[in-house]
Amino acid sequence: MFIYSLTVVVLFSCQETSENSKPLTVKKAKTIDVRANSQADYAVEGMVCQMGCGGSIRKELKMTDAVERVEVNFVEEQKEQVVHVQYDSTKITTQKITSILNSINDRQFKASLISNKAL
Repeated sequence: MFIYSLTVVVLFSCQETSENSKPLTVKKAKTIDVRANSQADYAVEGMVCQMGCGGSIRKELKMTDAVERVEVNFVEEQKEQVVHVQYDSTKITTQKITSILNSINDRQFKASLISNKAL
């Protein structure tokens, strides 16, 4: 009987309700259709993994609404990783992309432009 009572108390204590508690809602980011007309390749130092670091880079660049695609070629043994960025050159410059890359995660990365070409 004691175990049953204890179980009931624990279950109901986890179901806290108040007038201020609201269910969490996740807002979807708006998606902007970007048509890339250029590709820039960057050498990026400071990356420790493809998923976390690559995800941070991808997220920050896509938030500009000027980048269509970001590919990260991560090779663990290399000091510099290659990041390919397809972007709309009428909306963003390679200098701005470099600046964004260098500011991510409290300046974790050091990026330099390798090449830039029209698509």
